[in-house]
Amino acid sequence: MSDYIIGGWTQDLKNPPNPLFSYTMYGMITNLAWLTSGPPTSEPPPSWCWSPKEQHAPSSKNSKVLWTYGGGGAGHKNMPATSKDVSQIISAANINGWQGVDFDDESQMNVNNIINAMQDLGQGKSTSYTFLAGWDYNNPDQSSEGKTINDNVAAIAKANVCDRFNLMCYGAAMWDMPTIKANVPAAVDRTIKLVGDCKKVVLALTPAGLNNENLDFFLEQVTSKHLGGLFIWNYTELSNADLNKITSTLGIK
Repeated sequence: MSDYIIGGWTQDLKNPPNPLFSYTMYGMITNLAWLTSGPPTSEPPPSWCWSPKEQHAPSSKNSKVLWTYGGGGAGHKNMPATSKDVSQIISAANINGWQGVDFDDESQMNVNNIINAMQDLGQGKSTSYTFLAGWDYNNPDQSSEGKTINDNVAAIAKANVCDRFNLMCYGAAMWDMPTIKANVPAAVDRTIKLVGDCKKVVLALTPAGLNNENLDFFLEQVTSKHLGGLFIWNYTELSNADLNKITSTLGIK
C-alpha cells in the first residue's frame, strides 16, 4: 500500500470518481446561504443549481466522496455565519451518502464556525481545509490576507478537527516556474510547521498548463517532504500520461 494518496475536484456530479482516488470532492457549493451551486447571492438559487441536501453522492468503491463548501466566487463572506448555517452543513453531510466536507476558503470564511462544523460532523466523516498557498500566504507580514490564511490554518490545526490541509498552488492555470519555485516549497514548509504533521498536508495542481517540468517539481515536493499526497483540480481534464506519472511516482496501483 502506498504512503501517498491522490484525489481531486470536479464541478459535475456526472463525473465518476477515478478508481485510483482516495478522495473525490464535488462542488463547488458557492451559494453558502442556500447551500447550492451557482450564483453566490441569488435568493432563491436558479433551478439548475444543485445541493448536497438533495443530491445523492456519486457512488465509489474506493474513494470517499465529499462535497465542497465554498470555492472561487463563493459568498457571502464570513460564512458559515450562524449556528443555523453550521447545522445546515452537518445535516447535508449526513444524508445522501456524502462522506464528509471540504471547506474551500476563498471568501473570507468564519474560521471559528468552520471548526465547529468540522467538530460536529462526527466520527467517520472526512474533513479538509483548502486554501490559496501563494505569495500572500508566504508573506503574512506584508499581506493582511496572507496573515488571515496563516491564522486560520493554525487555528484549525490546533483544534485537531481537520484531516487534510490542501494547498492550491495554481491560478486559472499552473503558475510559471519562477513563481512555482519561489512559492511552492515555502508554502509546503510553512504548512508543515503550522500543522505539525506532513501527512496532513496535500499539494494541489490543475491540468491547465501542466507539463513535465512543473509536474515533476510538484511530485518531488510530495515525495521529498513526505506529504500526504497530491490532489487535482478538474481531474477529468488530466491526461492519462500525467495520471500514470503521478500514480507510478507515488506508488499507487
